[in-house]
Amino acid sequence: MSVDFTYLQDSLSQDQSIREKIKDCTKLIDLAQRPLLGRLSKVHSTPAAELPTLLSNLDPQLVLLQQELEQLASLVPKEQFYRYNDLFSRQVQQSSYIVVLRRFLESNCEIVVTKEQVAEELKFKAEWKDQFFLSTEDYLHSLISLVNELSRLAINRVTMGDYSAPVQYSQFAKELSNAFGLLNLKNDSLRKRFDSIKYDVKRLEEVVYDLSLRGLLPSTSTSTSTTATSASTTTSATQEEGERDPKRPRVE
Repeated sequence: MSVDFTYLQDSLSQDQSIREKIKDCTKLIDLAQRPLLGRLSKVHSTPAAELPTLLSNLDPQLVLLQQELEQLASLVPKEQFYRYNDLFSRQVQQSSYIVVLRRFLESNCEIVVTKEQVAEELKFKAEWKDQFFLSTEDYLHSLISLVNELSRLAINRVTMGDYSAPVQYSQFAKELSNAFGLLNLKNDSLRKRFDSIKYDVKRLEEVVYDLSLRGLLPSTSTSTSTTATSASTTTSATQEEGERDPKRPRVE
């Protein structure tokens, strides 16, 4: 009895051809991402007042990335996203990270874009849903990359005299870590990366703690001053009321 697998050759050849095309496309995506990542790296040496201009200049380069992602989408057969996902997941995670970091800094550390907003920013089309989309795992990876970057950025912001940014970064990192803790993550790369951000959270806490010891936290002095002023105003007002009304006890 003989076994003949020649009828499978066409299927194997077709699969190999698709994989080669996807690999070639991911190289072009890497090239499109480099200038974006290079410009984003400048946030480490750019004063806060100049960040909006720096971030707005990403738009022309982002268009090229969107075009390369569209080309990649055209190569993935329908309903076979997870068959080829391992070939381009890193590029998709990086693309998501670019959008997440940019929007986070543009909003003055107040907004984290949702998965749907990231997909919209990257021009992912609804008709791609059966072949190419931003997976939850890739989106979460990009958020972890954001925390990794903020732990570095916090120190550089301090060297430029920005003492409030590390406080915002630390608060966000804690909230994100708590949110991840609610997810039932399997023992995979996402779980391992989530465990790693605990060190980033600790590093940010140390930066904030050091600033507080040196009395460099603006909120601390502002809060103290506001509280003292409020207490003084209240006491003065109460004393004046006591002078106008002899029956009212005075505050000494």
